[in-house]
Amino acid sequence: MLTPGWRALAVALSAALSPLPALAAPQLDLVVRLEPTQGSLSAHALIALPAHEAIDLRIDARHRVTSMQLDGGALRASTEGGLQRIRIAAAKRPRQLELRWAIRADAPDAGATHRDTLTAFAPQIGEAGSFLAAGGAWYPLPFDSAGPLLHRYRLTVDLPAAQRALAPGDRQFDTVRDGRRTVRFDMAQDSEGADLMAGPWVEAERSVRSIDGRTLTLTTLFHPDIADQAEGYLDAAASHLARIEQTLGAYPYSRFSIASSPTPTGFGMAGLTYLGIEVLRLPFIRHTSLPHEILHNWWGNGVYLALAGGNWSEGLTTFMADYALREANQGEEGARAMRLDWLRGLSALSPAAQGSLASFGGRTHDASQSIGYHKAALVFLMLHDTLGASAFDRALRDFWQAHRHRRAGWPDLRAAFEHASGRDLGRHFALWVDGSGLAAPTIAGAVAGPDGLTVTLQQPAPHYPLEVPLHVRIAGQVRIERVALPGAQARVSLPPAAGCAELALDPDFRLARRLAPGEAPPVLREATLDDTLGLTVLPGDERLATAARTLTAQWLDRTPTIVDAAEAPGRASRMVIGNFADIDGWLARHRLPARDRDGEVVAWALRAPAGGTLALVAARDANALTKATRTLPHYGQQGWVTLAGGRAATRGQWPAATVWTKTCVR
Repeated sequence: MLTPGWRALAVALSAALSPLPALAAPQLDLVVRLEPTQGSLSAHALIALPAHEAIDLRIDARHRVTSMQLDGGALRASTEGGLQRIRIAAAKRPRQLELRWAIRADAPDAGATHRDTLTAFAPQIGEAGSFLAAGGAWYPLPFDSAGPLLHRYRLTVDLPAAQRALAPGDRQFDTVRDGRRTVRFDMAQDSEGADLMAGPWVEAERSVRSIDGRTLTLTTLFHPDIADQAEGYLDAAASHLARIEQTLGAYPYSRFSIASSPTPTGFGMAGLTYLGIEVLRLPFIRHTSLPHEILHNWWGNGVYLALAGGNWSEGLTTFMADYALREANQGEEGARAMRLDWLRGLSALSPAAQGSLASFGGRTHDASQSIGYHKAALVFLMLHDTLGASAFDRALRDFWQAHRHRRAGWPDLRAAFEHASGRDLGRHFALWVDGSGLAAPTIAGAVAGPDGLTVTLQQPAPHYPLEVPLHVRIAGQVRIERVALPGAQARVSLPPAAGCAELALDPDFRLARRLAPGEAPPVLREATLDDTLGLTVLPGDERLATAARTLTAQWLDRTPTIVDAAEAPGRASRMVIGNFADIDGWLARHRLPARDRDGEVVAWALRAPAGGTLALVAARDANALTKATRTLPHYGQQGWVTLAGGRAATRGQWPAATVWTKTCVR
């Protein structure tokens, strides 16, 4: 994913402050001295102001500006909306603005969760690692009336020799002298800003050849305890980068770095990714998160997001990286399972929680991920199915060439797809991007006669423009008909069927639609994403109840309603937590299927007779549940999971079965 939600912050700040006319972004020369053991940073900036150009700079009000001069004369900033704001009117001659400031910051919180990092803007400085996000305005950011301006910079970092530094841009030098290290990064393209990272890293490096003949440098900057992972990550990065270049064209930067973080981050910036140490230890990350972050150098960190109108890059990156790799490595069966998982999460969201893609700024919780990543990926999949691979790929290559190192939004994507396909996609984008919710097509009727089979499809308002995959099975043979359903209803006539025909609507889950009740076995996420979820913590010792509260605080996006244990499961979703004996007794009292798995902690999803989804968590004792609180929320896509020592031991999903509608010749 991209750096933590800074666009939402930037738009809010620019809206809260009085606007200035649009201005050209200056080039910044930044020099910083980082002292991790002291939790401090001192900085100096020289900003050349061209003639006839106004400037509006903003820096976090918590930072202590020690000097500010314009052409040698003292200058003062105003404080507005948590920012120090420096406004300088245009002049007839070039000028130079000079600032000095200091930052005090806490060390990274070793106990932080991934959710904590998603909205973290405050600088973190410590021996285990330092992270200063550009969106947190750790240095003076240039703005205009719409928000932060793309800009270029030169950043020189002075820090202890035992530490290394990283920022977007070409690394010009990295030298050590008298116990200090000096590193300089030049960002020669218009960029979203200088995110600064540092840590006690071990560096490994490899050179590869780009598709356009340039030499690219791949680098890992890992904490010593995971330095042995470097070669595997460099191998994977080289492979993924070459594959993406074949589809979209040459990589837009000269380096790609993978750096480890002491907190569970998962961020992508121009030319680099910043991933948590524990995340990097996971063997599958180099084949899942890594290609996702590499692709962000085209989408999000190569073509930047428009400041308004929604974040399209996460969905496109999910479709072209996560989904494409699943399809390539596991075939259609694996890809179908991923699509089903997306639809399970989306179908669990209430209508009130179904936000539009145009309003999605970035992931802040599981519900926003379902919309901005998974629904958006399905929208791109539907475009791919409708337009064909050739037009789809051509549109993206044209979009990349037209908008690289510039801002672009959903309307620009629409224009690219329309140009490549020759089709008007206005209604498609209006409903799928600007609107909210999911389609709900159904088979309204099927009449078989000697002259053929007539099938009627329908959908409630709003009427999404759909091409519905209708599977027709006759005498054991299946064929697929793509039925256009642009409005409330559509009929299609099929050849006569001898005897009986069976019909299934989108059984491969290629449409962004709400799953029908009972269409797929439940997974834990169906309950945890439901904003009407109730919670029952079964009576037991207070330590287990405390662990249960910690678990739900980390797992759920909201505070659930407490439901008495005596209340029978109904149509509403519910999470039930207790020890083995109490959970087994609760299931027996409400005549629900018994627990059929063992472990220190067992969690599973169950559909209640009245239709509600139950997320059940049974623990051996409070200690076992406490160890599982950080791990268990990562397994929401599973139907069941068992844990030992806080780690998953076994997990799985119950397979979905295709629902067939049968019709016979009368």
